[in-house]
Amino acid sequence: MAPNPLRLSLTLSGGASLGAFEAGSAAALIVGWRHLHLEEDVEASIDSIGGASAGAIVGLFSAHCVLSGADPVALLRDAWVDKVSLSLLRGKNADAPLSFNDLREDLPELFDEHPPDPDRAQDRKLALQISLTGLRGLAYPIAGHNRSETIRGVTYADWGRFELEPGGATDQLLEPQGSSPLDFVLASASSPGGFAPALVDRSEDSEAYEARGIENFPEDGRLWYTDGGLVASQPIGRTFAAGRLLHGTEPDAQHLSILIDPRSEVSAGDEPWSDPESKLSWQTGTSRALAILSQQDLFEDLRKIEKDNSRLDWIDELTETLSPALKRGADEKLRSFIGSLREERAELRSDEPDLDGEEGSLSEMDASELLRCALRETAGLQGKHKLSLDVISPLILADDDDPKSLLAGEFMGDFGGFLSEDLRASDFSLGYRAGSAWLERCLPGCDLPDKAADGALAAVREAAPPEKAGKHGEKEPGDLSIRDRMQIVRLAAHTARVAGSGWLDLRSRIPDPIGKLLRRRE
Repeated sequence: MAPNPLRLSLTLSGGASLGAFEAGSAAALIVGWRHLHLEEDVEASIDSIGGASAGAIVGLFSAHCVLSGADPVALLRDAWVDKVSLSLLRGKNADAPLSFNDLREDLPELFDEHPPDPDRAQDRKLALQISLTGLRGLAYPIAGHNRSETIRGVTYADWGRFELEPGGATDQLLEPQGSSPLDFVLASASSPGGFAPALVDRSEDSEAYEARGIENFPEDGRLWYTDGGLVASQPIGRTFAAGRLLHGTEPDAQHLSILIDPRSEVSAGDEPWSDPESKLSWQTGTSRALAILSQQDLFEDLRKIEKDNSRLDWIDELTETLSPALKRGADEKLRSFIGSLREERAELRSDEPDLDGEEGSLSEMDASELLRCALRETAGLQGKHKLSLDVISPLILADDDDPKSLLAGEFMGDFGGFLSEDLRASDFSLGYRAGSAWLERCLPGCDLPDKAADGALAAVREAAPPEKAGKHGEKEPGDLSIRDRMQIVRLAAHTARVAGSGWLDLRSRIPDPIGKLLRRRE
């Protein structure tokens, strides 16, 4: 008997140059999935990929590999090790220290250098979910104390969702200009630590914003965005939901949701955050604060999924307990209750895709099924299914639970890897080994044909990228070559130029008489 289908959703967090680790892990997963699908006759697919910041860029390249059949190890390593350097990202004008302009121009050529292989491509659509942080607060109503008056709430969490077709055509990634998946990805990756905000045309999504209850969507539909990892609301759950929205529910399928997070770290004893003798600088505090924002939301999402899984189990147990006690006519009362509840909920703002229809028509449910549906609706779990979830991080390979001993680019606010190709190559190989270790640990627990897991693991080991000798973890700028350190000098000079230009612009905007006083003192 053929095994149940294996469906994967992949979420990638932010991490600046640590995207090299994520790219390596994603490459290992794609190689393993591809072997299962093509060589072991397993109905396996990657249904959705979600990303924020650097993870959004990795997600775009990963989706292209899946749908085009291109070699994921070669393409992702080329993109993240050979191409994405600090010299490529350094800005050319006074807008910001860093810029994606050169990367945007190089992408078509990069895709051309890794041609598609239709025989190795996935023949099933893939949902791409991109997390964004909007700089314009989007207002929506919240019911007040007596529900007769509303409170005005504001959200800065936003996202883009795309349905990508098999075949690997790059047009679907790069067009239309201003609202393409690439535009969303680069907006999500525009970290305020170095990049200017990015403008994206959302005019085609105006009805979706209206359905969410947004009251102040701009008339021209264009919005400015920054790093999607800052307020990436429930990225794991949204990525899984995007795949289900695209393909519907498959009750017999094996669904795996995987988070790749290069900074899934535990607090180490020698860190300064609880040391009263430490003297923390402004730069240290800023770097730590930006890292905390993305990590907090990721782990809150993990906790929410864990709680939802438990609540779904409790609802099933309660349904089994109460069903025998339901009286005649309870089904009609339950249908009426659910219908009223859905009407009331439709008036409330919702950020989640509508999956209500997946549970079937109310008229076809018996009393027990209606009770389960009513309990789920009341608990806010309508359309939800239990998630099988796991994390790929450096902790899989860290003997001392300290990924900093392994990660090469985790300094300068995670931008350190952009200084050196060797550091990025080290993190890419580390990510590939972490992905391989995860496959070795988890594939045997899936419903697969005999020896299928062994075959996939052998394929992953055979495709592994070359590793350079030497330890690259716990690097500091002083450990780099003179050539690499000169990049810091050039970036510092350009940053000073940007800061000076920004001050002049700010001074010109200061109203009199303060502006006159400042200009007189200079």
